[in-house]
Amino acid sequence: MHRLSAESLRWTLGPYCAFVGAFMLVAPHRFTAPVYGAMLEYRGLWGMSALVAGVALLAVAILRPRRAVVLLGHGLAGATLLALSASFLQNRAWTGMIAYGVLGAGVMLAGTLPRTSSVGRDLFALLMGLTAVLQGLLLAGLPALLGSQYFGIQRPYQRVIGLALLLGGSLVLSAHLRRNPSALYVWAAHLAGGAAFFLFGLVFSLSNRAWTGLVLYWGGGLALALLPWLSRHLAALDPASLRTRLAFSLATATSVALVLTAAIATSQEERLATEQVLEMRKVEAQLIARNVADYVQLNGARAAVVASLAGRIPMTPVFQRALLEASRPSYPDVTGFVTLDATGTVLAATGNVPLDVSDWRRLAVETAADLQHQERSGSIPIRLAGTERLLLLLSAPIRLEDGLMGGVLVSAFDAELLARRLARTGSNVYLADGYGRLIASRQDTDEVLQSLPAGWDLELRRGQGPAIAHRIAAFARVPGGLDWVVAVERPRAAALAGVRSGRDMAFALLLVVVPLAVIGGIIVAGLIARPLDTLAEAVNEMAAGNPALPAIPLESSGITEVSSLAAAFQEMRGRLAVRTRESERLATELRARADALAETDRRKDEFLAMLAHELRNPLGAIANAAHVMDQIGTSQPPMQRAVGVIQRQIQHLVRLVDDLLDVSRITRGKIELRLEPVDLRDAVRSAVEMTRPIVEAKKHALHVELPPGPLTVHADVTRLEQVLGNLVRNAAKYTEPEGKIEVTAWSEDGEASVRVRDNGIGIPAELLPRIFDLFIQGEQSLDRSGGGLGIGLTLVHRLVEMHGGQVTAQSGGEGQGSEFTVRLPLSPN
Repeated sequence: MHRLSAESLRWTLGPYCAFVGAFMLVAPHRFTAPVYGAMLEYRGLWGMSALVAGVALLAVAILRPRRAVVLLGHGLAGATLLALSASFLQNRAWTGMIAYGVLGAGVMLAGTLPRTSSVGRDLFALLMGLTAVLQGLLLAGLPALLGSQYFGIQRPYQRVIGLALLLGGSLVLSAHLRRNPSALYVWAAHLAGGAAFFLFGLVFSLSNRAWTGLVLYWGGGLALALLPWLSRHLAALDPASLRTRLAFSLATATSVALVLTAAIATSQEERLATEQVLEMRKVEAQLIARNVADYVQLNGARAAVVASLAGRIPMTPVFQRALLEASRPSYPDVTGFVTLDATGTVLAATGNVPLDVSDWRRLAVETAADLQHQERSGSIPIRLAGTERLLLLLSAPIRLEDGLMGGVLVSAFDAELLARRLARTGSNVYLADGYGRLIASRQDTDEVLQSLPAGWDLELRRGQGPAIAHRIAAFARVPGGLDWVVAVERPRAAALAGVRSGRDMAFALLLVVVPLAVIGGIIVAGLIARPLDTLAEAVNEMAAGNPALPAIPLESSGITEVSSLAAAFQEMRGRLAVRTRESERLATELRARADALAETDRRKDEFLAMLAHELRNPLGAIANAAHVMDQIGTSQPPMQRAVGVIQRQIQHLVRLVDDLLDVSRITRGKIELRLEPVDLRDAVRSAVEMTRPIVEAKKHALHVELPPGPLTVHADVTRLEQVLGNLVRNAAKYTEPEGKIEVTAWSEDGEASVRVRDNGIGIPAELLPRIFDLFIQGEQSLDRSGGGLGIGLTLVHRLVEMHGGQVTAQSGGEGQGSEFTVRLPLSPN
């Protein structure tokens, strides 16, 4: 059974993902086709993911990482392709959905396959063949599913291209599924499949500006056509060689650095350009808002002039109409004048002002309120009226000669007059009343403002800015007490045409520089690896045990480190034979010395054991003699003191001999522990009782603190009491009379601990790390009143370790006292 090989899949889709990711990062404005609509908001993240996925697939193909890294790389690449498939599916671009869906699922499947050679059933060929068959069936058999948005112009060619894809895909699948096809048949099938994909990309992807599809169908078609030749070269490639890995590392590092540098630089340039254009639009919006305010104020002043004249003549229809008709020619922008009395009744009107009686009465009431507000704030009373034809109504009070208000003069203007003041070259300008109503607009681009949401002026009046996509828009509020707002916008593509042209140029340069970087990496890797190959051959010769054979000539290198390595190797090879002989001689001497040291150490242990045994005989005789003298008794005080001294020193010598014997037994492995459950508190009490004479003799204050509950450990009770007794005895010995000794026991984290602390002479800092070594003692006075052989703490340390515990020592230095802590594992209940 043939295994599936994913090598060519990684080598083709890896560069494809990296290319598309770099394209998205450096020239994202090129991805404006509707099929990319679902990805536009996340194009930066998607582009970086695609770039990383491409590098990851190539790294898997070359570096052969662990299974977890392989699954991660394939998963990231598959997710990138499936995201493209989902975007195409959302726009019903079925052919793209099929291609990216099949390849994305195939890449994820390839991560689970065992690694094999590229000979056999090639997964990339099978996926491309399946894609071609599915797309061919769709184009040739189900053309009704293809929307006119993508396939309308090319509809006459759909069936032909569909049949070509169906034929090419079937041939490719057949070539890789049938047994032992001829080389001619394989080549013909791959050429047919590659040609069909190239034709599809030329007719459909290029015309719809679907760049990812164009690269996929052209690049994938070329790889499919050359796959028989490519597979053989991939099989011959040694991914573990220094040359391959070094070339990949150099090419990848250089290419990724170039792509990221270009992406960051062009993105920063576009951001700065966007800020500049937006700042210009803001200034433009403020100027337009000021212009609109000036226009309103000017016409408000004109209305006030006519109202002043109306107050000087009788408030009768005849006189008022005559005034209005005489005034209108002086104000050509005015659509009409209307005079209202104090009750809101129309006295006179001129021009075309299409309002009914109820409108005028409501206007009179609102105007009265506006006039009061005007007197307080200085704002202009203005109203919008009309539906099909929007009018601006400016009101002014009619003051009679006695100062009372006799009515209101309304001056009506067509809102289209304001549009003349909104015109700006290359920009679309909009004026709204702040309550969701458009007053006037002026467009100087071919595109209509589609991105402003409904009620954008309401948001601006509340101090919020509407979200704008694909546009550069600025806003300003009209001064003078009005709620009006102005919007000035330009399509982003038009505003940033120069910058985006630079991004296109940067990507075009990348298409030239990156291949050069790859070629340079391959060349440099070859120059570095070639002399290393020769050096490796020579090293293998040495490893075979032939350093004295004729030297293999080493190739010279222009790289300093490699040249130095070769020179050092030649020198090393010349001296290796001499050093080998010298090493063998030294090894012989070392073995002899090691044997001699081992023999000396053995004799030392035997001497210590023999010394301890030999000392016991005279000590026994002296002890018996001292006991007889004590029993006989004497009335002379000097004799009594002498007998006491002899007995004390005999006890001291007995302890030293016992310690010496114990150390000797432990060293030779001849001591055995009789382990049983022991309450550590009892051992502490026994040790304290054993050492109480020396403690009381030096008048020490001994404080013992034990927990209320048992501390059960698995230990030899005799040896445990010996350990604790030695620690308490040392504390008493090395503490000045009337000192303090504390013995504390507790349990923590599954361990039983005993701490012996004193305020004695302490331990010097330089001695503390070696305090448990054999025959190690602190500095003694000449009379050695507190002396010993320096084996007590060694015995403590080794006995505690034999119980599976540990002992530690702490001291602040000379005169700061000492603290020893023994920790033993608690026995399970």
